[in-house]
Amino acid sequence: MVLLVLAALCLLALTTDSSYSRASSSINSEQIATNTVVLGTTVSTSKSLPQVIFKGPFTVLSTTGTNLPCEFWASNFTAALGDYVSGNFTSDNPVNFFVVQQTKYEDWLKAGTCGTPEDAITSQLITTSYSFDAALPNPGSWLIVLVNTSNAKNADGYLVAYLSTLGYTVTELMTSTIIPTIMRGTTTTTAQPTSIVSFQFAPVIAILGIVVGTAVGLVAILMVSRRRRTENNTGTSGKRSVYAAAGC
Repeated sequence: MVLLVLAALCLLALTTDSSYSRASSSINSEQIATNTVVLGTTVSTSKSLPQVIFKGPFTVLSTTGTNLPCEFWASNFTAALGDYVSGNFTSDNPVNFFVVQQTKYEDWLKAGTCGTPEDAITSQLITTSYSFDAALPNPGSWLIVLVNTSNAKNADGYLVAYLSTLGYTVTELMTSTIIPTIMRGTTTTTAQPTSIVSFQFAPVIAILGIVVGTAVGLVAILMVSRRRRTENNTGTSGKRSVYAAAGC
């Protein structure tokens, strides 16, 4: 009986405590965004492959033996709208340099003048060398003109001149390199609650102590009861022996 009581009390003492734990995971995510920044514009002028107008030596005569104020040397060419003329020359004697339309040159000859810079799209006076590059504002016939005003010496030199056709201007956007921008974010994932069973040992020990104490008490009570019964039985037997000896 005592064993059954102990087993029942132990089963009652075994209690469970359910607790919950949350499993969470943190994920760092990175996203890269790109930005293109326009810094400004650039203008570039391109030309076609140049066409040679003149390339070689030249001689501009002096006015020795004449009544002329100057002598001319000219090389003519035909240009379209937007064409460019470029080149350079050197001379051993100073000369005047002009690039003019043929009509202006003919006006100089008729007037008996030696040319004016105002009529030319590019010019240089009294020089022994010059580099030129100019856009032709009108189509038609043009001339490269060298003028010698010396009455004593010819002007000998070398001239190179080119005509670039289909000249054009291009405007382009200047953009910076791509700039990466890192945007960081955190994503948290939470799992479902998980039941964890744990045994509470402290209450079990306390209850076992009570059970053991109760059992010991019960045993002691039983032993005391038996002892009293034994003593009672012993006393009764003695009285009977006395009565028998007395002849009762």
